[in-house]
Amino acid sequence: MNLFINDTPVKFVKEDEPIDSSVFDCVIRSNSSINLSELSGNVLIDNVESPQVRQMINQLVEEPFNETEFVIRPNNYKEAKADFMSLFKVMEAAGGVVVKDNTHLLIYRLEKWDFPKGKLENGESFKAAAVREVEEETGVKVLLQHKICTTWHTYTFRKKRILKCTKWYVMECVNDQNLAPQEDESIEKAEWFTRTEANDALKNTYNSIRFVWNSYLENKF
Repeated sequence: MNLFINDTPVKFVKEDEPIDSSVFDCVIRSNSSINLSELSGNVLIDNVESPQVRQMINQLVEEPFNETEFVIRPNNYKEAKADFMSLFKVMEAAGGVVVKDNTHLLIYRLEKWDFPKGKLENGESFKAAAVREVEEETGVKVLLQHKICTTWHTYTFRKKRILKCTKWYVMECVNDQNLAPQEDESIEKAEWFTRTEANDALKNTYNSIRFVWNSYLENKF
């Protein structure tokens, strides 16, 4: 589960999954007092009860943790995950990394570089939504290719906690003659970038979007 809570990377792992604790900057055990604000770097929180997980999730939702990544291994993964999911309303979305020759399409929205994406409509599949949203937000006609990854990220909307599940795909540009940002979705720019230029632009983005980009690069699509 590629999870980002308030844009902080958080990975839940099963209780029997082996972990090399030596790769972490900090390891917290279940009998320890856990104050996330005192932690930084790559943090393992191990063998924790569901109430502690809930407490940590609530803190992560309310506070920024810009320089910290968490791996949480509950002593009951199934129970902790169900409890975590109950804290949010789940929404589904899809989007894509659009490729034209050796360039990639980025959009600029809310002072961040991003990839086009959006919510599924009733009865719509993830693949259909990905194509529709990319074409609506950028004006570019695309052909869907491979799946890259799935991300989960949280945000608050009208005082409700939302957990958005987004599936990401590689797409080939078919026609970009009508390239234009969808202004009513607060998109200011839609532009093509080389891989090097995209790497630089995506220094100003969300951790979840950087994860998508890195997953794309690692799989050499």
